[in-house]
Amino acid sequence: MKFLRHFKAILIVVITLFIANNSYALLNLKVNSDTDLPRHKILFFGFDVDEARLDQDVKQIMSMIMKNLNSTNLFEIVAATNAMEVMLQDSSIYVNISDNDMEEQRKNAKINSDSIPNFEKYSEQNISAIIVGDFKYDEVGNLEAKIRAWDVLDQKQLFGRFYNASEDNYNKIANYVSNEIFIKLTGEKIGHFDSKITYVAESGSLSNRLKRLALIDFNGSNQKFLSDGSELVLTPTFSRNHDEIFYLRYFLDKPHIFKINLNNGRSNKVTGFRQTNFSPAPHPTDSSKILLSAIVDQNTDIYEYDMITNTSTRITNDQSIDTTPSYSPDGSKIVFTSDRDGKQQIYLINYNDYSLRQIGNPDNAYSKPQWSPDGKYIAFTKFKNNEFYAGIILPDGSNEKILAKGYVLEGVKWSPSSRYLIYSKKRGPYGPESIPRLFTVDIITGFEYEIPTPNGEGAIDPDWVS
Repeated sequence: MKFLRHFKAILIVVITLFIANNSYALLNLKVNSDTDLPRHKILFFGFDVDEARLDQDVKQIMSMIMKNLNSTNLFEIVAATNAMEVMLQDSSIYVNISDNDMEEQRKNAKINSDSIPNFEKYSEQNISAIIVGDFKYDEVGNLEAKIRAWDVLDQKQLFGRFYNASEDNYNKIANYVSNEIFIKLTGEKIGHFDSKITYVAESGSLSNRLKRLALIDFNGSNQKFLSDGSELVLTPTFSRNHDEIFYLRYFLDKPHIFKINLNNGRSNKVTGFRQTNFSPAPHPTDSSKILLSAIVDQNTDIYEYDMITNTSTRITNDQSIDTTPSYSPDGSKIVFTSDRDGKQQIYLINYNDYSLRQIGNPDNAYSKPQWSPDGKYIAFTKFKNNEFYAGIILPDGSNEKILAKGYVLEGVKWSPSSRYLIYSKKRGPYGPESIPRLFTVDIITGFEYEIPTPNGEGAIDPDWVS
């Protein structure tokens, strides 16, 4: 992302170290959310080193990798020593050695990233993958890491990489390795461990609540405030290119859409509307366009706004409240909520002919639908029986699936991979449980994970990019 250039400069190089055979079979995850799922068992070798300082740095990276992978509940991590049983790559040199001596040498062989595991041995232990690391410092003190991963079942290399990073960027190595493992073992196309989350951070007393735009890494580190709290801000949304954030700001006593440039920190009003406008949603392919809701002549409708020509196109025209729009990935359809039938429902409208249809259960009240990046699902929140829920539904209105619930739950958005939802949730009405926190949920397994944000600080309205 472009704005990373304005974080502290780093030296990190990712090079394809080994060319893997493209014929390996992915360990694809076939899961049933109604059952306890088996997890991929992973062995790590070479993450113990003799030199004390180097060992401390390697342990830091290993801890971050484990934290990343454990956040998915898809893996069982086994951190091993250097005593990996290896395949003897040139057995001819052992021609005069007894079988027992050969076995002893195999067990005690010093491993490195070129070592080939004894696949049969580890297959018997139900190991899915083996990760082997080599670590040292270069001449300027940066850490060099060679990482190779093996698929035990198919006895093939999963990936091989070389990394070089300064001490303050070890998290980058951990995130990149975690992403590689996640992608190779699940079959997903995108990892999320090096991703960014924007949200509204809440602090202060109830009578003087401070709301600031914030940016944070997926693992909860590197929090950065993008506004000072002097004005109310809500609903941050990353632009299509991820170098800007659209958000709602109260300006001259009315809500208006602003955007902040993450490269230079400058903020400016987006639209030419004098009236209240809110709920920005960027176009999936045209960076000059956004969807929004605007109150014109006391009527709330959906508009498409062109930021270059300063013109708008009215998408809906009804006496109801039409709001929270979201484009389909190809821009051909728009999903939004409306109370035109008496209760807030989800509607789909075709961009070309404005034909309209309602989806979802008409007995429930829905809000903030969001189209997944892959186009397969629409996420939503809904209120039923005095509880809030997060769920997904197919665009044709079938197969609604509830994934999470809370005392208050709102602001559902998608991960870049379309596998996870992110949202804000209060667990209860009083005390620490009344502080809203950020959560993700796996739409396949239903596993929920809390994103680390500062203690005592509320977190609402998240958005997520890789």
